[in-house]
Amino acid sequence: MVSGGVRALPARLGEGQGWLTRAVHAWHGLAFAHAESVAACVPELPPGSTILALTADGGALLDLLTRRDPTLRPLEPEEVLADDAPPDAPRPDVVLVADVLHHVAPRDRERYLARLRERAASEALFIVKEFAPGGVRGRLGWLADCMLSGEPVRFLNPPELRGLAARALPGLAAFWTPLYEIEPPNYCLLFRRLRRDRIAAGLGA
Repeated sequence: MVSGGVRALPARLGEGQGWLTRAVHAWHGLAFAHAESVAACVPELPPGSTILALTADGGALLDLLTRRDPTLRPLEPEEVLADDAPPDAPRPDVVLVADVLHHVAPRDRERYLARLRERAASEALFIVKEFAPGGVRGRLGWLADCMLSGEPVRFLNPPELRGLAARALPGLAAFWTPLYEIEPPNYCLLFRRLRRDRIAAGLGA
């Protein structure tokens, strides 16, 4: 795993375009939500926001979001998360984590998210897209993801993600998006600080 994402295809699938490679890519495409569906569930982001995108889709989701709003400013993971990052290193306003947590060992997930929280802006919005286990599509997704990444894959369901975020992202409230209704078992949760001033003004959370 590099920069929070998924490393390149292992040699057994990354070489050539044989029938197995094509079949696994097709299975993966059938199981996992397309970037367009995920982007449709992401709210409009404040213009000019800096965004740290850790995704396993080759950048397709980030490309869609920046086309929708060209003022977004993507950050390189290294400049935000490097161990030797200076105190004035950029702190993202938006942190996008898509289909990455299930490649992180369960024992390391809380620390992984806590590290992102530590390096993000104080009012940062976290967008976490994941894939729930179970069912035919879940098993298909698991098999294809294991074969493509060459890594152990351990999906987590929405209650598990909420519990994880409660520990790793304290003070941030969870908000459900309609992705699960569109392309189950794919789902997406938003985590952000509640704006008490907006609630008091009747403008929602």
